[in-house]
Amino acid sequence: MLKEERQKIILDKLNENDIIQVSQMTDLLDVTDMTIRRDLKELEEKNLLVRIHGGASKIDKARPREFSNEEKLLKNKDLKIEIARKISDLLMEEQNIFLGAGSTIEYVSKFLGDKKLNIFTNSLYLFNKLVFLDNINIKLIGGEFRKVTGAFVGALSLELVTKMRFNQAFIGVNGINKGKAYTYSPEEGILQKMILDNSLESFLVADSSKLGYEDLYHFYNLEDAKFITDHEISPKQVLEIEKYTEIIK
Repeated sequence: MLKEERQKIILDKLNENDIIQVSQMTDLLDVTDMTIRRDLKELEEKNLLVRIHGGASKIDKARPREFSNEEKLLKNKDLKIEIARKISDLLMEEQNIFLGAGSTIEYVSKFLGDKKLNIFTNSLYLFNKLVFLDNINIKLIGGEFRKVTGAFVGALSLELVTKMRFNQAFIGVNGINKGKAYTYSPEEGILQKMILDNSLESFLVADSSKLGYEDLYHFYNLEDAKFITDHEISPKQVLEIEKYTEIIK
């Protein structure tokens, strides 16, 4: 069977069921897991599906596309810099700290001063900004690379993180609504949840423009972490967030 025929069958099954599993498609098409995973990756790159752990899900056409890291760095830049300063003030010297992928946390690299920090990250973009700083002991969590966010995700990342314990973890989100935190990628969300669960202090990070917004994947609950945002959060939004957790603003 030609690759094009195989991928058409995959998309047809996805349209019927909304979610498909790799094992289901290997049985149906009589090919290896590796072949199906390669097909799913190609189809995701064409924006025809979203890969999730063990399979793929249908794209919700009503949702906006996932913005690139470069685009995110410029959006609400001043608010993100404000939040990055707050994060840098909270970082504990000589403790195990996880800084997640995302444009807001990436700005933290500008405000570390002379603090002696032991930082873990799955963000290649953040790693590249910290690796040459003498006062930072930086460790990169590897895995499958998502170029759009600069994050490593997937089975290898999960295998590493499940064995780790952090003193602090800071994770950026794409949306916060009704006490739930959202991201675009299920694979990133699964990893982010594990990181937050394995930390003594957990922080969710978002500028105020993301409040009231839901993205594709709900990965965490506000009540299980503190929330860091900017000064433009409205009094109404403060009351809503404080139903669930403490706000650092």
